[in-house]
Amino acid sequence: MNNWKKYLMNTTCTSLFLLGFNTVVLAVTSKTKIVPTPKYQLAQTSIGYCTVSGLTYSSLNVRERPNGKIIGSLENGAVVAIGVTDGSEGENWTRIIRPIEGYVWAKYLIDCKYKY
Repeated sequence: MNNWKKYLMNTTCTSLFLLGFNTVVLAVTSKTKIVPTPKYQLAQTSIGYCTVSGLTYSSLNVRERPNGKIIGSLENGAVVAIGVTDGSEGENWTRIIRPIEGYVWAKYLIDCKYKY
């Protein structure tokens, strides 16, 4: 049975290759941070993009709401999509919608480019 599995796997991979399908490989290392995605996240349109920068010793915390529970983190160089806000979060916080939805301290966002 083991030889049958190998044959089936090789035949499948060869067929996919000949049909032009590309394989995507995800490398997970000890430094890879896996961030949870909310179960029912709504599709949202970003109003712009910024880059995380200026962190010296740690990563940038992503919070559920301004000063709220930490739900993830971002490293220097990460690109984030800016979401629409109503201004209630204050001047120091920015709402992001990708790669994780939440709020970050605006001081650590640079090279922001807005669509509007």
